[in-house]
Amino acid sequence: MKKTVTEKDFQKVFGEETSELVRKKIDECEFVYEELTKNERDNLILLIVDFLLEDMFVKKAGPHRINDWIKGWGENRVEFSETGDFNSLVPKYFGKHPYVRWSGQWIKPVNKDFEYNMVRMLQYWLFEKFFSSCENIYEFGCGTGHNLFRAHEVNPKANVTGLDWATSSQSTIEEINKICGLNFSGHNFDFYNVDQDFVLGKNSGVYTFAALEQIGDKYQDFINYLIKNNPSVCIHIEPIAECLDKNELCDYLSIKYFEKRKYLAGFADHLSDLASQEKIEILYEKRSFIGSVFINGYSIIAWRTKNA
Repeated sequence: MKKTVTEKDFQKVFGEETSELVRKKIDECEFVYEELTKNERDNLILLIVDFLLEDMFVKKAGPHRINDWIKGWGENRVEFSETGDFNSLVPKYFGKHPYVRWSGQWIKPVNKDFEYNMVRMLQYWLFEKFFSSCENIYEFGCGTGHNLFRAHEVNPKANVTGLDWATSSQSTIEEINKICGLNFSGHNFDFYNVDQDFVLGKNSGVYTFAALEQIGDKYQDFINYLIKNNPSVCIHIEPIAECLDKNELCDYLSIKYFEKRKYLAGFADHLSDLASQEKIEILYEKRSFIGSVFINGYSIIAWRTKNA
């Protein structure tokens, strides 16, 4: 039996009514899916457990993976240069598996773009909510720059900058500007070696999307850098274990996957500590109930400094 994620379902996730923009974007997409049979669900759980028990071929996050990202984003750049098609910028890990996570369960989407379109709705909502009046918007860990388009669409007057440790990312942004007639800025930025000389512009909005996951528990220098630069708001859409329920099987396996891949660890607790010290103010913290086959990876924390 086919089901559809509706506008009301998104409202439950967001905790508020959707705007005209988000409603329009939802209407443009097909969020149709099927529930898994017991056999499909059992086989999927076994697949995940087998992965969690595997050691030899698991790629763990860390600075050693820099060349993987240079190569990956470079492949997207070449394809985009040849086609001029925005879809060439979408990372290849989207739509890779026939199953995704929604509302605490695994489902089988009819459309392979289901997960990516869900993420798009999440971003449209957050960017409109927090970035509409920002003069500058920065994505740290921007990869191919595909998210920058939504930041620009929500706030076309803002200066939009994409930062990434892979040099191929900056080359891709140059191609985006040339082909699409945009004026995005690109800058090389390494979370492991924070460039303190890169100063954020006034009235800035900052976001990360599935980027901090790659640095495990090495995020303190970056957060300190942000506090020093005093942005108006920071949004993190990341795999955040503290937002999940370890007593639920789907969430428990997600948390174990975070640990296996050395993804973001202790991040929400660290921000909570900073809030208790009155260095920052947490504006929003919630899971999104949107995820990929292996993880619920799109939890949200938004915060600002006390001086913002």
